[in-house]
Amino acid sequence: MARLEKLCLKGVRSYGPFDDDEQCVSFMSPITLIMGQNGSGKTTVIEALKYATTGDAPPGSMRGQSFIHDPKLSAVAEVCLL
Repeated sequence: MARLEKLCLKGVRSYGPFDDDEQCVSFMSPITLIMGQNGSGKTTVIEALKYATTGDAPPGSMRGQSFIHDPKLSAVAEVCLL
């Protein structure tokens, strides 16, 4: 069985491309709780997990809403899910 140990985000929604370092979530066994205030990025972490593991973009991202920052528009060389 595959296991995900860590997810690092940079350039995804509230995890902007101009932050100095990517933000990382380490997953613990048997369960990891993701808690925080409204607007702190909890849903973004879940959607990034889905995108990284299945390639499915989050709802609304195909209708003009952004999920991953476009490097050309953000003036950065690259944007990635690590």
